[in-house]
Amino acid sequence: MNYPTIVLFLSASLLAACNQSPQNTLAQKTDAVHQDSITALNPIEETLKTIPSNIKPVFGYRFVVEGDFDGDGKQEKLVEHFISRVDNKECNKFYDSLPDYDQLVALTVKKKPQSFALSDNKSIDTLQIASGGQLLGLSYLKNEGDLNGDGSDEVSYVVNWADWSNLNTWVIMTYKNNKWSTIYTFPIWDSQIPDLPETFNEYGLFGTVNKSATASNDTLNKQIAEEFKAFKGLVKKINKNRIQVIFRNDDAEEDTMTVQLDKVTAH
Repeated sequence: MNYPTIVLFLSASLLAACNQSPQNTLAQKTDAVHQDSITALNPIEETLKTIPSNIKPVFGYRFVVEGDFDGDGKQEKLVEHFISRVDNKECNKFYDSLPDYDQLVALTVKKKPQSFALSDNKSIDTLQIASGGQLLGLSYLKNEGDLNGDGSDEVSYVVNWADWSNLNTWVIMTYKNNKWSTIYTFPIWDSQIPDLPETFNEYGLFGTVNKSATASNDTLNKQIAEEFKAFKGLVKKINKNRIQVIFRNDDAEEDTMTVQLDKVTAH
């Protein structure tokens, strides 16, 4: 989610004063207005100033899935990575004792994050997820099995965004011709996916209200982990090239539909 653009209007008196001032004074006033505009248009920097000093980083859950993704008959792993492009190192996703969700968003943007999955089979290319902005890695990654009958396993993922929306997209990927390709996507709500271990999502009437770290709460984290493990996903294979998905329809209702994958163009 992008922050809304804030438009600044100059009063007629300020404009008149600028027009009547010497050139160097006009330049000073113009610079001052420009600096005010930068401040107003950069809520991230303003929010970062409000973050308490006693917050503790919480590494956050990393997905690991196994399957035969290249169709060679051997099992390999896909491991989620979440790095900061500031130093190109693996970094934490969340923070303990962070009082405000806006602060998590600001800290996330500051990291210049990048999310991807690497295979322990070095011949399989990197599965690139997303980079930059309000990115918190993955909220879901699953081996769906061989959905299209080509001899290799397909993968589903959902991006975890640090935003205020409940809207998201489910993505199904396949590895073919030495690259990952999208074979199908469909709209969902974030709330259709259970919370990740170590985190707890709060949803309001219009979307996400907060994402709280639960790393220090063993009882709650155990419950979240069990619920997440029991979740079977939103994709069900019916037969070769035919799946059923649970999606968000145009009337903002949860619905099901059947998809014929060989009629969908991969990209």
